[in-house]
Amino acid sequence: MLVNGRRLGPGTIGGGSASDVNQVPAELIQKIDILTGGASSVYGADAVAGVVNFVLNTKFEGVKVDANYSFNNHHNHNGSISNVVQNRGFPLPDGTVNTGYGKDFSILLGSNFQDGRGNAVFYATYRRDAEVLQAKYDFSGCSLNAPNAATIAAGRPARCGGSGTSATGYFIAYDNAGNTIVGPNTVDAATGAFRAFGVNDYYNFGPANAFQRPDERYTAGSFVNYDVNSKTNVYGEFMFAKNTSVAQIAPSGDFFQLSFIPCNDPLLTASERAIICSPANLAALTPVGGPVPAGVNMFIGRRNVEGGGRQATFDLSSYHVTLGVKGNVNDNWNYDVYAQYGTVTGANGNRNYLSNPKIINALNVVPNPVGGAPVCQSVLNGTDKACVPWNIWVPGGVTKAATDYLSIPLLIQGDVTERILSGSISGDLGAYGVKLPTAASGLQFNVGAEWRSEGANFLPDAASQQGNAAGAGGATKPVTGGFRVKELFTEARLPLIDDKAGAQALLLEAGYRYSDYSLGFNTNTFKYGVDWTPIQDIRIRGSFQRAVRAPNIQELFLPQAVGLDGNTDPCAGTAAAIAARNITAAQCAFAGVSAAQFGRIAANAAGQYNGLLGGNPLLKPETADTYSFGFVFQPTFVQNLVVSADYYDIKVKDTIGPIGGDTILSNCINTGNPVYCNAVHRTPGTGSLFRSEDGFITDTNVNFGAITAKGVDIKGRYKHSVGSYGSLSFNLEGTRALEQKNQPLSGGPSYDCVGFYGAKCGVPNPTWRHNVKAVWATPWSGLDIGVRWRYLGAVAAEATSSDPQLRGALHPATQFFPAYNWIDLNASLDINKTFKARFGVNNVFDKDPPISVSGGDCPTGPCNGNTWPQVYDTLGRYIYVHLSAQF
Repeated sequence: MLVNGRRLGPGTIGGGSASDVNQVPAELIQKIDILTGGASSVYGADAVAGVVNFVLNTKFEGVKVDANYSFNNHHNHNGSISNVVQNRGFPLPDGTVNTGYGKDFSILLGSNFQDGRGNAVFYATYRRDAEVLQAKYDFSGCSLNAPNAATIAAGRPARCGGSGTSATGYFIAYDNAGNTIVGPNTVDAATGAFRAFGVNDYYNFGPANAFQRPDERYTAGSFVNYDVNSKTNVYGEFMFAKNTSVAQIAPSGDFFQLSFIPCNDPLLTASERAIICSPANLAALTPVGGPVPAGVNMFIGRRNVEGGGRQATFDLSSYHVTLGVKGNVNDNWNYDVYAQYGTVTGANGNRNYLSNPKIINALNVVPNPVGGAPVCQSVLNGTDKACVPWNIWVPGGVTKAATDYLSIPLLIQGDVTERILSGSISGDLGAYGVKLPTAASGLQFNVGAEWRSEGANFLPDAASQQGNAAGAGGATKPVTGGFRVKELFTEARLPLIDDKAGAQALLLEAGYRYSDYSLGFNTNTFKYGVDWTPIQDIRIRGSFQRAVRAPNIQELFLPQAVGLDGNTDPCAGTAAAIAARNITAAQCAFAGVSAAQFGRIAANAAGQYNGLLGGNPLLKPETADTYSFGFVFQPTFVQNLVVSADYYDIKVKDTIGPIGGDTILSNCINTGNPVYCNAVHRTPGTGSLFRSEDGFITDTNVNFGAITAKGVDIKGRYKHSVGSYGSLSFNLEGTRALEQKNQPLSGGPSYDCVGFYGAKCGVPNPTWRHNVKAVWATPWSGLDIGVRWRYLGAVAAEATSSDPQLRGALHPATQFFPAYNWIDLNASLDINKTFKARFGVNNVFDKDPPISVSGGDCPTGPCNGNTWPQVYDTLGRYIYVHLSAQF
């Protein structure tokens, strides 16, 4: 991400390489340049996929005030999903919802000074967006699972699922041989007695999650430039942004950690004690020749419904400073030298989490020797005298004192800093006769050098590092590290032919960058391009680029820890369910499932499994080769028509990141390859990949394979006068995806994700998508009316693919998404020379997004609220109004 051709800098703490585009003052943007297909030879390693350059008006004069107001309007009209939610007994949202209110305000002040030799621009902005919970929408009224026989018979397309960590508890215990001796049971909300855990007992976690987080942001900054003389301009840039936000998910709880339940726990009801501590159970747990245990180790899933949702707070402040000098040596030479400093500091907090060690203490309850009242064993032995018993054994038994004791605050602090020194000089050697006899102009080039350092500190508190917070996804480890890079770069442009038959213009472009990293490697990136205008109407272009992306600090130095990773375990569930996925016991044996475990491993209803995640200091850069070829057609016989098409072929090798728990497990099951299967570590006894940190898939960062993308980008624009009725203009931008291949291991099999979505392919990847805009410039002064048609082609669940790398269990009700069309309307009005207004409605017809079910079709993370908010309009109509005044 660039601003005025220079790096924007870090965007968040943690050591990632992504910038925060919210730092850029939108009202100063003059244009946005997008260079796709790799640009590492020009802009450095982070430009492996191309760059976006925001060109700002740093010489603004006057005063401009802008204000925006927006909200989402939706009518809940998804009858089929409403029936599913209502049948399950969950509340339905209001019929009409207005939510997601947003407002922002900005002011620009700019003035020339000292007879126009200098200019100073100041800006300040404020923005606030309201929270949008999934509870507001009928299609996210519960977390959907695939239909079973009963729901299919009832004509319902899906059923409400949820999490086994339920409001009334999920209690299960195993003997020493892995046989179930208790449960799965729950506490009946009406009778208070133990009963079998049923499908209606899963916790409906979805509505408590947010589609949109509440967010508040302040930005301010200034741009100053001054002509010292005719050859020297000094400039400075300062940008500041402060952002605060709160993310909410469902309440914390006991997420199936192993806890000891004493048989003499006075909180147990008589029936619960009889079930848990039956003579048969105690006999099954008694070691040969050993004493009869005083209690039973149980896996318990119990939601902290009394304490409210888990909330993550984010408070970030970023600073971006640039000082530079640029100018002309003479008519043929110019230079630019600058220093840049960027930093982000922040704190991430977590509220309403329960402490895993405290849960164990609060469940180990015995009679107090003095008086017999329930007391924590840790109080008696002095290891934790503050412990309060957690009475989850009867309805309404949990006290505020217990919830307060169990709660644990978490805090992560960090900073990221980037420093840059860069200088370049450009020259036109054509003035000195360095040109071809067939060309009118000569060789132009730029050469320069750059030094850059990046460092990060990511410091979680002790509880976060130890993974003590229940439902936090595992331990959060500190990250401290950095690197430096020294670079030399050059670009050149050489006209080959000018004003000849068959070649009005033919020129060659080239670029090269050498980068020396303190991490122990260096890279060479380069590009070649040809631009040919055979006749005035047609321009043909082609290029090849070798680009790289060096690993960032987080990818290199993040310590390894068990956290959430995959979304499926094909070997979990009953034998019949596994067979329905076309998977055999022999295949599951590859993935560590014993004969005794086959058909008896519990599946995670929430679609969340463990992975050992973390950094790798031995990573090397990704390498990308990009080929592109295209044309621009601007016929002289049709005024105001421009059409372009560009073919791209991009292959990224040695890609950096985790392979993905689902991919590892699927490849192990399908191939038996020990490279994959050795990464699968199942919990001894249960075979689970989610119930404890002993069960996980090793999925740390590696250079693991390749990604290939091929397609065609098409653009067109046309403007036509309609006489006294004004004029019409049309704009088309579309992409035809030809290939989106992923190769998990170098030299291994690959799969193509064009036309699919799911746990491996991620968000829907349609074959064709486009935006078409039409604007009527009316004859009434200052009034323009526009309409936009957004189109997204049909896609299918990856499980429907004939490719064995993608094929899996089908969910008939949600395995296909049809093509989607959205219509947006907008209008702008120049009220007078000072005041302007703009207003519009996106998704005018309030089209619902497509629906997915949990598991492989709807992987946790990219799929949220039973749909894909990154791709489809999820919040209904978006209504906005913008007012501006410029003096």
